Amino acid sequence: MNLSSRLIFALVIVVTSVVIGHVGYSVFIDFRNTRGEAAQALCDNNDGALIKVKLTGKNTIEYVDLIAGKLANDTRTRGLLEAKDRNGLGNLAREYSERAIFAGSIWFIDEKGAVVFSTDTPQQSGYPLKQDCEILSDCVNNKHPYRGTLSNNKTGIISFSSVKVLPKGFVVVNQPINQEFLSATATRIGIENPRAQGVQLAVYSARQSQVVAWSQDFPQQRCYRFLAELNKGGLPKGYPETKFAAITGIALLDQLLVPAPGFERSDGWWLDLPNVNVNQQTGARASMDSIILLAKPVPSLLNKALETAILGGLVGMLGILIGVFLATRIAASVNEPMRFLLKRTRAIANNKQVIPPLEGLTGEWYDLGELIDTAVLSMRSTTQNLKTQLTKQIREVEERNQIAEQSNQQVDVLNNQITTQAKQIAELGRQINQANRQAILVQQQLDAVLQASTEGYFLLDQFGNILHGNPIVLNWLGTSEGEIAGRLCFDIVRKPGEPSHMDSIGQAFAQHGGNPNALIEQFYPEGVLHSKDGKKKIEVLAHLQPLSGDDGNIQGYIMVLRDKSLRSENQLLRQEIVTMLQDNIRAPLASAEMGWQAIMSNNANALHPSVSRSLSELHLNYEQMIALVDSLLMMYGGYVPPPAAPKEQVAIPRLVADALDEVTPLARERQLTLDYKTVTGLPPINGNREAIMGILRQVLERMIVITAAGGRVRIESQMRGNEMRIGVSSSGPALPESELQDMFAGFIEGKHAIETYGSRLSMQLARTNVERMGGRIWAESEAGRGTVTYFTLPAG
Repeated sequence: MNLSSRLIFALVIVVTSVVIGHVGYSVFIDFRNTRGEAAQALCDNNDGALIKVKLTGKNTIEYVDLIAGKLANDTRTRGLLEAKDRNGLGNLAREYSERAIFAGSIWFIDEKGAVVFSTDTPQQSGYPLKQDCEILSDCVNNKHPYRGTLSNNKTGIISFSSVKVLPKGFVVVNQPINQEFLSATATRIGIENPRAQGVQLAVYSARQSQVVAWSQDFPQQRCYRFLAELNKGGLPKGYPETKFAAITGIALLDQLLVPAPGFERSDGWWLDLPNVNVNQQTGARASMDSIILLAKPVPSLLNKALETAILGGLVGMLGILIGVFLATRIAASVNEPMRFLLKRTRAIANNKQVIPPLEGLTGEWYDLGELIDTAVLSMRSTTQNLKTQLTKQIREVEERNQIAEQSNQQVDVLNNQITTQAKQIAELGRQINQANRQAILVQQQLDAVLQASTEGYFLLDQFGNILHGNPIVLNWLGTSEGEIAGRLCFDIVRKPGEPSHMDSIGQAFAQHGGNPNALIEQFYPEGVLHSKDGKKKIEVLAHLQPLSGDDGNIQGYIMVLRDKSLRSENQLLRQEIVTMLQDNIRAPLASAEMGWQAIMSNNANALHPSVSRSLSELHLNYEQMIALVDSLLMMYGGYVPPPAAPKEQVAIPRLVADALDEVTPLARERQLTLDYKTVTGLPPINGNREAIMGILRQVLERMIVITAAGGRVRIESQMRGNEMRIGVSSSGPALPESELQDMFAGFIEGKHAIETYGSRLSMQLARTNVERMGGRIWAESEAGRGTVTYFTLPAG
């Protein structure tokens, strides 16, 4: 092994030892700190998650016990329970639930343990509950109250409950420890204690040997795998087991590494809170009923080791490369002069005539060469050589110092880059946390809106799977949110005439082809909801609103459902009002018209001018009142009054010019050109000038609105037989056939957008006024030529 190989080998050994030591120390410190912080967030005596969970459980039990006590002391409860009045008990339960803002369940049980009424199953009664719950069976058999946790062996639901004894039965108030309860508790813990953000909660049923509920964000955490292990194999032997003790057999090793309560499994620090049932009469502790599991995600030890090893390896490789370069240079600076001197020394020993000069040597090698050459030279020559050697050594030291300074500068630059990247990562983490908090607030606001609405709502993902339903639609279906979660919305909202699909088993959270736009194409605006028991059918009007993200892609939908029976009641009320307007108001007014005509014609010259003027004003108010009633009947009753008698001769060119003057500002705002085309010698027509002006103005405004910027709107008029035909054309774009069919139909709720209400109502009034004058109105549209609206009026 030559000098270069030895230097490189020694350098590799040193750098490797330093890197391994640094990696091991960094991993140990990070492991101890992260686990200690997680344990502190869970176990802190002041504001730890465990204290918060215990306090929440205690407060919840006291709250349900308070509600149960009030129900038990209410005289109505005893009377209704003795009479087994299910409707009365249901109303009483709803009254207390609404008054206390209580989201749990209330049971009324007779003295034999059979259900009289339950808010969980309001349509069912008479089934025994005590066989599904040992604690409830003990309360029924021994006639004693109970407060604590209650486990249902049939459903697996665990709840904070209170049982109160009545003369003829029992009152049971339950707050289920479900996903909503755990999610709300975890969110509140994170808000009250920022160090406990990310803490997740779950409930393990000892009787079911599986996890029955967990907080909403738990499945997104890596530590969720431990819950899957519990569901698969139950509690492991020796639970709670410790990580390193299970590997090494040394029980105190985990406490030495992380001196904190709890244990680590699946990248999470866990703490358990067993729920033990206590007999209220004897005080004896029964078997463990359930376990509340608290988990705080911690970084993966393997990931941290890999990250630190990669970073240390990169720095070590950089050091090795620099060391190899320097070792190669040093070895080269030693080997080359050494070989030269050996060759020159052999030449001198062999008494050769030609001796290689020493001009290629420097430093100590040069001195060594001269010592060999001038072994007998004087002391002066030796001193001069020593001075030369010293000067050259100083220069070499300076050069080496410069190289060292350059190396230090490179290391400083690398450290600055690492520091900058660390700051960027910290800032990114802060932004992500802020975004998560905002998302939680938005979700809470959306939940509040959905809960307070009087209409049915489904919150869907981008493929139409149901994520959430508000209480209105759940009440219609007679089911719980968990039973419909993940189902395709069209399995629940059926087309009219299709059978119920509630009992079928659909694929939960399926992609259904993977195309979010396919849901819009499949959507139908009218549907039918079938209750779970098949006894009730609700006809609804549906509205589908897509939810788009910042990138423009559809992230989900909100489906709004309105009960059609309420709409039918409104239509019936409107029909009654229209009948009253037509029979009781318009008919008497219209019958007085002949009397007015007689008064106005017979007394025109016999009365004083002031009296005639007052009569004329009164007659004008009379005509305006009839016109107002006719407008209401036309808009809401489909009534078309008989044509009014012609009032005056109307010159169409002059009327068109006045109408164009009125709409010119609107056309100028939309950068449109207005013009009028007519024939020579167009005769006047007899009619009401104001009514014709209103029709033309409404059609003009509609054509201006649908015309693209830079286009043209033209009016044409001509006589066709005994009719005056007026056309208002738009240069484009063309309208679809469906829009042409609905142009004069007015506003149809559930079909047309609410922002088009005004324009559709004006076109409906235009059609009504044209038909009232004995004419007709229609629209034509063709791609590339735009849209034309025509209306005709009688000439005589």
